[in-house]
Amino acid sequence: MRILEAVEISQDFEGEAIIRDVNIRLNEGEIVCLIGSSGVGKTTLFHVLSGLEQPISGKVMLGGEDITGQAGRISYMLQKDLLLSHLTIADNIALPLVIKGEKKKAAKQKTEHFFETFGLSGTEKKYPAQLSGGMRQRAALLRTYLFSDKVALLDEPFSALDAITKKQMHQWYLGVMKEIRLSTIFISHDIDEALTLADRIYIMTGKPGGITGEVIVDRNGLNAEEYLLSESYLQKKKEILHYLSQTC
Repeated sequence: MRILEAVEISQDFEGEAIIRDVNIRLNEGEIVCLIGSSGVGKTTLFHVLSGLEQPISGKVMLGGEDITGQAGRISYMLQKDLLLSHLTIADNIALPLVIKGEKKKAAKQKTEHFFETFGLSGTEKKYPAQLSGGMRQRAALLRTYLFSDKVALLDEPFSALDAITKKQMHQWYLGVMKEIRLSTIFISHDIDEALTLADRIYIMTGKPGGITGEVIVDRNGLNAEEYLLSESYLQKKKEILHYLSQTC
């Protein structure tokens, strides 16, 4: 079932066209990747989808409801984890519920069982500076999930991690997504990452930016490591590279 849809979204900045006539969809429980070069308008599109910006034309639909320009309806996780250094991990994670009006104690109690699901058991009383980059990203993702457990936008969530940690996080992320079924669109510049994590991939190119291709990923039951060595992976990568070479 379709849960989020961008319909003919266009946006300008200071008179310059940034994106034009963008159409994308996200189905319930799906992981979708938006890939494209820097400056093509991916983050601008996320700002529109999340309600942080009002588009010059087009609309954003959430579960059939027009939410264009309405902030706070969709979770949005930026590249940096933005955990508050003076708060414990438990307090950081409970923050979305507190902002929504929950009492601090009740909010923390509601989040307790998620620590095990997200591999964060034992970090509750620690501070962000005491965690590794990967653990901080887990905490940030849990906080994002608690803001809205239906749809999340993740802007290059693993880009700041080293290659080994990123690979571990990919495996962890796929596992936790199966459990919580959070419908997600994430931005990436990494084709391997996109093919490892996504069910579908939108390719965005041009100035102004637009969607020039869509790739459906079918791993045929292979795990991430097996799939990245398969003929299907090579064909999909070639397809993505072809789309990336196009302009709108």
